[in-house]
Amino acid sequence: MEKFLALYDVHYGYERKNGHKLALHDSKAVNIALKFAQDFKPDHIILGGDILDCSCISHHNHGKPGAVEGFRLLGDAKELTSLLIKPLEALKPKTMTYIIGNHSAWLQDLVDRIPALEGMVDVQSILHLTDKWKVVPQGEAHKLGKLVFIHGDQVSGGENAAKSAVIAYEKNIRLGHFHTYAAYTKTSCMEDKQVKTGIVVPCLCKKAPSYGKGKPNKWSQGFLWGYVSPTNFNDFVSIIVDGQ
Repeated sequence: MEKFLALYDVHYGYERKNGHKLALHDSKAVNIALKFAQDFKPDHIILGGDILDCSCISHHNHGKPGAVEGFRLLGDAKELTSLLIKPLEALKPKTMTYIIGNHSAWLQDLVDRIPALEGMVDVQSILHLTDKWKVVPQGEAHKLGKLVFIHGDQVSGGENAAKSAVIAYEKNIRLGHFHTYAAYTKTSCMEDKQVKTGIVVPCLCKKAPSYGKGKPNKWSQGFLWGYVSPTNFNDFVSIIVDGQ
């Protein structure tokens, strides 16, 4: 069996909170996931979407210059490349996959508004992804053995997202997007071999962004790792608490 590591929802970038520039990503959480990767040495690395936050170009901040004052998309991308992308590439895994999430899709929204930017602000360009990376378009899935990886923005259900994903895809499916940990198992009363599992993988970003306005949420930090063969798999979620 080969080893894999899947990281979701880093949301590398910044926000303006009470007049201060604060990180949306959690460097402690990202660093501990990276240290795990360097020790585990996965054969397959999957970045499952919303790795770069892109909020400085989001339509949510359109017409709000004060919300993004001093923020720079390319600056965020350069920092993310140095912090995470290059160290992961240095591990020389067999495959590397980058799934486009709904935040990265804002890059395409920008190109739709300004077509002259085509080819300049896509994920591959701004993160300097080599041709060794497989980039999965938003809404599409990546398969690894019997496992299927999606970002998760195409799934509804909130706290029942793991269940919704299994029912919708009828696969052993792994997703992020919801920034929490959840699991669901579906079996068949007619065929005992028909067992499907769904896991929502926690995030690697801060758990209380300003747009939440202080409301409690179910967000948690962590990552997914495990072993996979063409016919079998065994995977685990590791929860991160205060960078450990």
